[in-house]
Amino acid sequence: MIEVRNLRKVYENVLALDDVSFEVSEGEAFAFLGPNGAGKTTTIKILMGFIYPDLGYAKIFGKDVFRHGKEIRKRIGYLPEEMGFYDQLSAYENLNFYARLFGVPKAEREKRIEESLERVSLLERKDSPVREYSHGMKQRLGIAQSLINNPDLLIYDEPTSGLDPRSSYEIREMIKGFVKEGKTLFLSSHLLYEVQQICETVAIINKGKIVVKDEIKNLSKMMSGKSIKVTIRCLNLNEELIERAKKVKGVRRVRIDGNNLIAMVEDEETIASVISSMVKAGGKITSVKEESPGLEEIFLKLTGD
Repeated sequence: MIEVRNLRKVYENVLALDDVSFEVSEGEAFAFLGPNGAGKTTTIKILMGFIYPDLGYAKIFGKDVFRHGKEIRKRIGYLPEEMGFYDQLSAYENLNFYARLFGVPKAEREKRIEESLERVSLLERKDSPVREYSHGMKQRLGIAQSLINNPDLLIYDEPTSGLDPRSSYEIREMIKGFVKEGKTLFLSSHLLYEVQQICETVAIINKGKIVVKDEIKNLSKMMSGKSIKVTIRCLNLNEELIERAKKVKGVRRVRIDGNNLIAMVEDEETIASVISSMVKAGGKITSVKEESPGLEEIFLKLTGD
């Protein structure tokens, strides 16, 4: 679905992309992650045909994004981080404008617009001016706009940025539904928990270079060979018990969450030593939960942030 090869882009004296290559398969939920300034936005702009690379190429649907840009964009649903709408127009009027740009036939336009608004729970507010919409409603309208051309590929840049937890959950569930329908997803987000809920494959870019591309489950296995995350629940957790845990050989990092001591350790033997040390000091341990590293731990390890 997407093929990127050896992209290089320099802005004045800043190397934004340095030999970036990756692929996204049809029907895949793919996450593109990286710290601020890593090169994510530059890559997305190249994929959308907004800017040219200095070297390398990008193909979507097997076609060069610059030679066949207009044809390719007809099959893409794009949601930028900041969506632009005409605030004085209604939701319906805004979507009608975009539908006309995509060349949706007049006979299909009304049905397509209403279906898109219904999917994002905005049909009852279709005649309200967009200036009356909340941030969350505008984000949902942006998703409706991205569906208006019935795309095969969705490119979403921070789709839940600035939303409250409930709105984030609702949009996340919508996106998961699109993937189940067979649409290919290219997702860029800083919310790593959200990414882990939606995507199977991830590429991490740092300082203009791809540092890893793999399925999240494979990265977790790779990282778990180097460290184990363990959560120990202790009813009487105090400073003495915390210090004892930190001093155990093989404990790399410790943080506290209420009565939970969460540690990154070398191996299972270290876990046993931590528990033994805390119990000997009077710790009342009620549960121990061992976990594979999540996407957050993987991201921090690979980017050094």
